[in-house]
Amino acid sequence: MKNIYMVQASNTYSGQNFKAAYLPYAVGLLVANAFTNETVKLNYEFKRFIFIREKIENALASLENPAVVGFSNYVWNTKYNLTLAEKIKEKYPDCVIVFGGHNVAGGENSFLDRYAFIDYLIRGEGEDAFCSLLCELCKEKPDFSSVSNLSYRRDGKAIHNPVETLTRIDYPSPYLTGLFDSIYEENPDMQLDAILETSRGCPNSCAYCDWGCNNQKIKRFPIERIYAEIDWLAEHKTKFIWGADANFGAFERDLDIVDYFVGVREKTGYPERLRINYAKANPLRVFEINKQLEQHNLTKQGATISFQSLNPETLENIGRRNMNLESFSELLSLYRKEGITVYSELIVGLPGETYESFCNGIGKLLAAGQHRLITTYMCVLLPNSPMADPDYVEKHGIITVEVPFLVAHTNDEDDVVETTSYIIGTDTMSPEDWIKANIFTCFEESYHHFGILKFIAIYLFTKFNIPYEKFYNDVINSSLENKNSVAYSAYRKLYDYYKSITESEPISLYQNDIFGELSWSNNLLAFLDTIYRIDTFYDEIRPLLQGYGVPDSIIDELIRYQKTVLKLPGRNNFSEDFSCNWHHYFKGVIEDCPVELEEKPNTVKVMNKSVPYNWKEWALESVWFNKNGITFNPVVKVEYK
Repeated sequence: MKNIYMVQASNTYSGQNFKAAYLPYAVGLLVANAFTNETVKLNYEFKRFIFIREKIENALASLENPAVVGFSNYVWNTKYNLTLAEKIKEKYPDCVIVFGGHNVAGGENSFLDRYAFIDYLIRGEGEDAFCSLLCELCKEKPDFSSVSNLSYRRDGKAIHNPVETLTRIDYPSPYLTGLFDSIYEENPDMQLDAILETSRGCPNSCAYCDWGCNNQKIKRFPIERIYAEIDWLAEHKTKFIWGADANFGAFERDLDIVDYFVGVREKTGYPERLRINYAKANPLRVFEINKQLEQHNLTKQGATISFQSLNPETLENIGRRNMNLESFSELLSLYRKEGITVYSELIVGLPGETYESFCNGIGKLLAAGQHRLITTYMCVLLPNSPMADPDYVEKHGIITVEVPFLVAHTNDEDDVVETTSYIIGTDTMSPEDWIKANIFTCFEESYHHFGILKFIAIYLFTKFNIPYEKFYNDVINSSLENKNSVAYSAYRKLYDYYKSITESEPISLYQNDIFGELSWSNNLLAFLDTIYRIDTFYDEIRPLLQGYGVPDSIIDELIRYQKTVLKLPGRNNFSEDFSCNWHHYFKGVIEDCPVELEEKPNTVKVMNKSVPYNWKEWALESVWFNKNGITFNPVVKVEYK
């Protein structure tokens, strides 16, 4: 019998009292399907999954005379896979090395051309190709020419067979076939999270994405299988499930799947959280799904309404269409009435975007009512995306750097550094403007959505007609004029970080002993770097507000209200007196039910019962673990005098 090993190495995520990792769903699918074949069952024995980033020497030592080792590749593990695969080939020259996954491309300069230790590539979906490859390897004279999605060598030259989209939907589940049972037995103290796939394929062709190329038709897995997998995951006490669908909510039956999740959760207590990628063409159905999830406390971060850009030229360049802002505002109102969190996403560095258009896009979303969260990502040039095509790169003047792939919230001691290619410039955005755009979005997210300046910004917009993008640019510019300020401290750290990326030598993610030993993503840097010096920061921001013509008496109350609603360590059960109806004024703006700001003496009462008294526990509970990332106090009552 020939021994098979599969590698889908993910990072482990650590907190104070837990360690978590994902089950290797992608390679599990390949093994589950292959061992339905009689030839495979007669000739091969599956030995184990390498599903976390073990030390290379430990992973190598765990192999017993491997005949085939398969590797699933994406941005977080490709370098690890290459390192381990080369070591395996050195020790076991006859071992067959197979690479597949999103980071593996055929064509010119493919992995077969670059790495002699790789024997085969599987491009696109791999279930049938992997099974057929194993069967051919058993033959005295194998013929790989008919194996779709396979790349191999013939007479030293790379041959790339056509890539076909699979039409089957009845592939066996790695969960239900017991493939992961040994992982649970060997890792009793690890939180094992899961991927759930109810459908596969995406009809969209966004240029930056490698998910839905070629306008693939969506395939739906059998509903009986999906229900059985949900039951299995609940029985195994799976706390967190990531939905692998690109367009959940595209079909009416998705509501039934959510209902089933809710029923299982009520019976078993699991899963605790879901994270889902939603369909863009069915906003009302997606709303109903999120309504169910919110009512039963199953959402990880709430609903997503993504834009990626609001610049018409950019949207044309990336092949994307967005809903208009009027419809967006109406949809936000619908979600707010049900108490459902909604956040939006943008990407920095897309072709056609300028610094000004990017900042204006964020300002438009805020003006449309998106005060909960706008998350911004740096644009990664994925090797199988349309954007990676050399002609596309040349047309838009795309500048990239390859830099280490940094992961927040992990303490893995790794002996391999992953890299990824970021777009840091185009013919419309220079690398220096790219740095500025990233700094802007970090300040906006930290100071607005996490609450340090949120209500101050809303007041300036509604009373002084100061655009949100102008205010946050003014905050940044004023920090540059006072290099001893709290805001400048955050600015300098952010500038140094993003500058280091453009030079291909990124410095470490933000870490501050005040908040423990974890590293933090840079969208939180300005928030964390400011919050423990909040009074000094508010003193420093006063001149800017005075420059807008805001009276000192208003500034005093406005800052005090802003601080009152912030969740700070140890502030439990307290009240503050105000002369204006600030709370209902801002509530009216956010809920699109305007209330006049007027002098109306009142007491705002805050009732927290368990805000930690130290910064480390506060950071974990209020910033990281909080399901919506909310750092605001719940106001229990406002009493007017």
